[in-house]
Amino acid sequence: MNILFYCIIYLIPAYIYIFWAGIIYSNNRHSQKHITCSLMFLFASMWFLGVFTSLLVFPDHYYPITIYWINGSITIASLLSLHLWLMNANMYNKKNGQYLKLLFLPGLLMLATIPIDSWMLRGDEISTTEFMFIPGPGLYLLWLIQFSYLIVNLILTRIEMKKGNEAAKLWFKGITLFFVWTLSTLVGGLILQDTNFYFIAYFIPHGALFWMYTIYLSMSKYDYLSSYENRYNILFEKSPLGILILDENATVLEASPLMSKYIGVERQELINSSILAFVDGIDNEDFLESHHYYYENQIKLSNKELTFVNKLGESITILVDSDFIMTEGQLLQFVMVKDITEAKVKEKRVKYLAYHDILTDLLNRAGFEKHISELLSDKEKFDFVLLDLNKMKQINDTHGHQAGDQAIQHVASLLRKVMNDNHPVARLGGDEFVLLLDPNKTGDVIKKVRSQFDTPLKLANNQQIFLSASIGVSHYPSDGENMDQLYSVADKRMYKDKEQTKEK
Repeated sequence: MNILFYCIIYLIPAYIYIFWAGIIYSNNRHSQKHITCSLMFLFASMWFLGVFTSLLVFPDHYYPITIYWINGSITIASLLSLHLWLMNANMYNKKNGQYLKLLFLPGLLMLATIPIDSWMLRGDEISTTEFMFIPGPGLYLLWLIQFSYLIVNLILTRIEMKKGNEAAKLWFKGITLFFVWTLSTLVGGLILQDTNFYFIAYFIPHGALFWMYTIYLSMSKYDYLSSYENRYNILFEKSPLGILILDENATVLEASPLMSKYIGVERQELINSSILAFVDGIDNEDFLESHHYYYENQIKLSNKELTFVNKLGESITILVDSDFIMTEGQLLQFVMVKDITEAKVKEKRVKYLAYHDILTDLLNRAGFEKHISELLSDKEKFDFVLLDLNKMKQINDTHGHQAGDQAIQHVASLLRKVMNDNHPVARLGGDEFVLLLDPNKTGDVIKKVRSQFDTPLKLANNQQIFLSASIGVSHYPSDGENMDQLYSVADKRMYKDKEQTKEK
């Protein structure tokens, strides 16, 4: 009956510890925290196995098992727990953190002094009729060091709690319960060892169950000591990049949530379907041909831009990087995608504003100079038409600058109606506009422009203003071979036209 009782109270917890240690180690075999924690669980199981063995063989070899096996296992577990908690609190990474390793010296020294006679226990005779367990000064010192390590663990756990670590709150409860339980049962066992209540000492190791269980619970509740799979899922789910895994036929084998957002469909629709089924605006045949070429030659992509229309009808521009991975004997393409749509829109807008006038949306001086430089390089004849709005100062003084802006916008609008895309219109600044025309069409265009001014401009207050403009024309190449020469001739003729308008 005693053996069955011992099996229940010692072997079952020991095997639970071993099971937990295996799970923790398998979660990440290369992590110091995982290795340390799994070893701590194993030595905790050794504590239970040592007590079970000592009771089976009692009184033979009781002292060696108690001192070497049981207290040795407890001390090593204490050292491992201290190491684990120092790593949890990132204490090693702090200034002079390497000196914290000196904390392990007392425990290691006590392990080394275990064989000294009369140091751990006083007396070496055990009788089956009368047994007194009398600790020596070394054992008391060893217990003190073990409890000191426990206090340090409590302090480190409190530090983690203040950082907002939810798992640390569980650890603190577990360590506190372990501390209270172990101290109570140890003191009670020593006091009551010569009474019928000595059995209380049988349950000294069970306080560790509170501690170890809270560690294991924090793994599932707060992802403490997470597995490779959990870490992969976290990386995959939270990655700031869209992630795709494709086979040689561009079939999607895996897709991150961000990638689903880019494509505009649910992840379930993407999986096991061709990526081409969800994107428009690209040549499917060319895409597949390129994909097969890259795949066969294992060519990595780096910062490759691709623009497509997703299932929501949105135009998306992405930056693609890729690599190849071998999984279960199958070569797969690992694709990382960054959405640069907004950046491209901003870039396009900045580029547009660099060559366009904000008020009228016509070409500005920079845009016009770029265009006329290209035209001059072609050496073909054209007319340089300069247009200046009359009485602009009077409009600003009488009706305000807002009316002046409306007048400029009105002129820009009527010039667009007359001109076509092949003949650029630009606002050089103020109320000055310029057109580049085919010499054979210049006269007709000017007549149309002047006729447009017959329609008055309606202001916001319902007032009407009749606008007029002065026009000067220069001819390339007869009047000049560069912009400055053409502008100078056109400007003189424009002011001559303005004077004639005043005389009328």
